[in-house]
Amino acid sequence: MDAFLREAKAHKIKTLEELNRYWDIYREEAYHNDSHDGIQEYYESLNSPVPKEGITPLQEWGRDTRPLTFLDATVVAEAFLHHEERLVDKGACISFKGRKYETKPSLIGCKVEIAYDPMAPETVTVNYPGVVPFVAEPVKIGPFCHKTPALPESMQEKEPETSRFLNALKKKHQQTSKRRADAISFGEFRKDGGSHV
Repeated sequence: MDAFLREAKAHKIKTLEELNRYWDIYREEAYHNDSHDGIQEYYESLNSPVPKEGITPLQEWGRDTRPLTFLDATVVAEAFLHHEERLVDKGACISFKGRKYETKPSLIGCKVEIAYDPMAPETVTVNYPGVVPFVAEPVKIGPFCHKTPALPESMQEKEPETSRFLNALKKKHQQTSKRRADAISFGEFRKDGGSHV
């Protein structure tokens, strides 16, 4: 690697794309085709004969007759994740790196194991025995949410448009006035059966 970096510096490589292109060329044409001291040391430690020109990485690759075993990408990715325990609170949430993440209500009060990639900590996978692992979503507080909810309009203080008490008194006064008017109109009639009765 040091040899390549010296050559790259001498070539005055300026961009990452150019560096990557020259690294591919160097690896294929120089590194894989030059004898490797580490391979030679390995065979000498086993008391195996090594040709005087050494063994190149390409030759060593070709000498291995074992078939390649391809691992499942998810299994490999899991091996590099970090794991921690968290307690699920009463709101079915866990705290992680200063944020709240939603889990499942069935896990309230349980200690769960979380798995995350330190390079992408916003993706948190929750594991608990008997529950299929799932990705916890960060709690999203929408634009209409506030820590102290507003009172319903019917419970808020409003400036009254009129006095219900005075309206009731007015209605009662009208009824009383009507009764008085009716009583006066019957006052003309005499009990002794006077005229016109």
